[in-house]
Amino acid sequence: MYRANFQSRALEEAMLRYNIPYQVLGVKFFERKEIKDTLAYLRAALNPESLSDIKRTINFPARGIGKATLAKIFAKDTENLPTKTKIKIDNFYKILEEIKNKIKNEKASEIVKFTVKKSGIEMELSSGTEEEVERLENIKELATLALKYDNLKNGEGIEKLLEDASLASDQDSLMINTANPVRGREGSQRPSTSNGIKLMTAHASKGLEFRHVFITGLEDGLFPHQKNEEIKNAEDREEERRLFYVALTRAKEKLFLSFANFRTIFGSRQINAPSEFISDIPSDILEKEACPTGQSFGRGENNKIKTIYI
Repeated sequence: MYRANFQSRALEEAMLRYNIPYQVLGVKFFERKEIKDTLAYLRAALNPESLSDIKRTINFPARGIGKATLAKIFAKDTENLPTKTKIKIDNFYKILEEIKNKIKNEKASEIVKFTVKKSGIEMELSSGTEEEVERLENIKELATLALKYDNLKNGEGIEKLLEDASLASDQDSLMINTANPVRGREGSQRPSTSNGIKLMTAHASKGLEFRHVFITGLEDGLFPHQKNEEIKNAEDREEERRLFYVALTRAKEKLFLSFANFRTIFGSRQINAPSEFISDIPSDILEKEACPTGQSFGRGENNKIKTIYI
């Protein structure tokens, strides 16, 4: 269980790596629209003849290019289009060309960041609604994933990222068939009685119970969640506290709480303090496990806790 959707990516990757059947309550990372859009821009930049990627990206964000115009583009019959429409098309292909040039000269993580800005996706998701904040967090997690490919030669990193993303989706499909979950819309799934680890946000866990529950990412700024680095008011903080209570009470037998001392977000490595909510739990019902290194992070007696379970 986790507070924000973007946290599922690392967990999904681990499940696939160790061949552990799992189900995501919601949409899996590489099936999320904003991730598909960003990857489609990268593929279209590398191969402008990829009709499926051009179709997905040419009018997102909206550029006023309709289906009839798109058909003419695919048929290479744009000679008689209005001048304004031609300019829109030219501007789109210039964006792809700029992304392609970046792919030749920059590291994978920087290319992902550039693509999100240059394509207009970041601006499209900038109004600050809860859904858009969540989508931007997912894109930032994609940039974090791309760091793994920064050591490859320019161009090779993005190609390997795209290859692995496709492979992960294929593996995921096989894992879904193995776990046999109940399907929802747009690749989402509902919990079933079949074997497999259930991955979900704290919000999605409402009304569900499990024998054992692991809550991850109990760090200040993440749980309680601090959207857009804004200072949360008392009402927001209490809502986060209520959500934490919901997460705690999903466990019927044993509950494990954990946090990361370090977390990389959008390419930046951060040192994290444990969530303030941990210290709200009575100490007599906790069993604490100290960090093997004895390193000290965070506040008070919690600063050496790696895992807590009730």
